[in-house]
Amino acid sequence: MTNGEGPDGARNTQHATRNTQHATRNTQYAISVTIRPQVIHLLVGDAAPSYSFDLAGRLIGAFEGGRNYRRGLDNRVLQKWAEAGVRQRRWLAPDEARAFLEAAYRLADTAAVAIGDPRLDVLRGWDWARLQTEAARFAAVYRPVSILPPDQYLALVLQATEGCSHNRCTFCDFYQGRPFRIKSPDELRDHIGAVRQFFGPALPLRKSLFLADANALVAPMARLVGWLDVIAEKRILPPGAGIYSFMDAFDVQRKSLAEWTELATRGLRRVYIGMETGDDVLLRWLVKPGAMADVIEAVITLKSAGVAVSVIVMTGIGGEHYAEAHVRGTINALNAMPLAAGDIVYFSPFVDQPGSAYGRLAAEAGINPLNDAEIASQEAAIRAGLRFRDPAHPPQCSKYDIREFIY
Repeated sequence: MTNGEGPDGARNTQHATRNTQHATRNTQYAISVTIRPQVIHLLVGDAAPSYSFDLAGRLIGAFEGGRNYRRGLDNRVLQKWAEAGVRQRRWLAPDEARAFLEAAYRLADTAAVAIGDPRLDVLRGWDWARLQTEAARFAAVYRPVSILPPDQYLALVLQATEGCSHNRCTFCDFYQGRPFRIKSPDELRDHIGAVRQFFGPALPLRKSLFLADANALVAPMARLVGWLDVIAEKRILPPGAGIYSFMDAFDVQRKSLAEWTELATRGLRRVYIGMETGDDVLLRWLVKPGAMADVIEAVITLKSAGVAVSVIVMTGIGGEHYAEAHVRGTINALNAMPLAAGDIVYFSPFVDQPGSAYGRLAAEAGINPLNDAEIASQEAAIRAGLRFRDPAHPPQCSKYDIREFIY
């Protein structure tokens, strides 16, 4: 057993228990546990399954049998792996998820008992009833957290608004049946109290704050300032932690450059804009508000105010019919933006959501979808055409697969 400071200065404790039985097998394994300021890591054997828990004892993720697992706060479990070099994913069926979680917690309980460190008591006593209770607590604190950008999957979400102020895009079903509502500062104060109580000792795992839902920054400036006052008052995140949020491009000009600059000084670090495409004709067919000029102007305004941006491009949207114009218009639009280091261009493969109007409208218009290879080719073509203003300090370009989102 070792107990002390790790190489990164983080206090950790490592224990090894010999001849400890793995929860899912009859074979004997050594179990090592590392306690860090934000997580507890549990490793079975030298190169066998590993599990990560937050400091409240909630399973975050695991690696087992060559596959990665992510657990959501609602007890859903996403499994990811590579097959012939192609990324695969699936959601475990409810019975599978239950069996997986119960097995992980049996192992965690065994390790906690064998090691005897009181800090591991948070891993004990978890059964399916308790997991369901936790999921119910999560549902009471949050309306569904429908989507986040990939770099914010571990953000602390504060739902200052609910729903989407537009909510008519044909390809989106994230906020259907959820009227848009802007909360008062007092409502946000109560929400923060509930969020803090839910996360408890696991709060330090959340290193940024995401102001949700879909278009929270559309709120009037006075309301935004009120929210920021409450956030500062409640000290919900460590000093210096940034604030992030989605924003519709055509709404950015509702605030002046001076107002965006004030928000930047109050901690707003990055705004995420769903551009989807640089083709105005396709935008109109998608019932996406505004035009490409609005996106370019929005990026210029935000960058001038000292706020970083992330522009989200939806590859494959519009199928074969719009493919050429989509690629050409998107390249032209991105090249017209002052994107640089600190900004992100996300390429999000289009997924036809079962509850959206897109599939019906595409069928009526005779629009054939692109397959996975064609979507990948479209992303490659857009990337190849990009010419950023400062090649030595370009923005980050990354994949954004909404099928892998879990909170």
